[in-house]
Amino acid sequence: MPPCPIIAISRPGSRRLELLKNHLTGLGLHAIVVPGVYLEGPVEAIKEYDQALRKSTLGYDLTKGEIGCFLGHKSAWALVAAGEKPCLIIEDDARLRYDSPKHLEELASAIAGTKIVVRLFSQRHPRSRIWRRLSSGLDIVRPLSAGHSAVGYMLDPTSAKALLISSKSFWQTVDDQIDDEPAHSCVIMHTIPELISHDDEGSSLIGERRKPLVSLLFRIRREWLRVLRKIRLSLHRSKVDRTLNLQ
Repeated sequence: MPPCPIIAISRPGSRRLELLKNHLTGLGLHAIVVPGVYLEGPVEAIKEYDQALRKSTLGYDLTKGEIGCFLGHKSAWALVAAGEKPCLIIEDDARLRYDSPKHLEELASAIAGTKIVVRLFSQRHPRSRIWRRLSSGLDIVRPLSAGHSAVGYMLDPTSAKALLISSKSFWQTVDDQIDDEPAHSCVIMHTIPELISHDDEGSSLIGERRKPLVSLLFRIRREWLRVLRKIRLSLHRSKVDRTLNLQ
């Protein structure tokens, strides 16, 4: 029996998925596969994607790869939300540490029934404070500023439902949506040490982003909106952190 359900987002039959399956088998693990979403038509055809808000806020679209990635994660959240226990969601370029299995069950128990989402990998590594120190030697920590990644994270059905509600309509990348705590009221934490590494073989499936030229006035407004979002997030996190009994 796996220490907790693992959900992998990937294209069935792809090389990436086969490599991931072989990797998990070597650890004595297996995953439920949620098919990745690969768009062929125009991005505006995706009803959930708020293109007008995206372009009025940032001046450029999400790429087809970014939208497909978001939709794949939404499918995974729906699967978690339909269950009764925390699950680990991974993208197909995630690689778990050799000792991950001994940590996953205790990690799942620690967040069961909560709105805590725990990243097992982050592209950013801000300073942090300890929330829980597990007997397996793993620390669950609260970063003092937002991290960034959707490569691998664990969440309870409560959190999955909150993420689904907050993303009925979306304009951000899935990484940014996860970090947008005011939008979904989940609490984002990390593990130390990280249990996942990112192995995309130097080839991202997100696609090239094209940013059209915009006016100076638009750039000023865009930066002002970014600052407001950052302040909103900081105030929300500060309020939440006072309730967490951090070390």
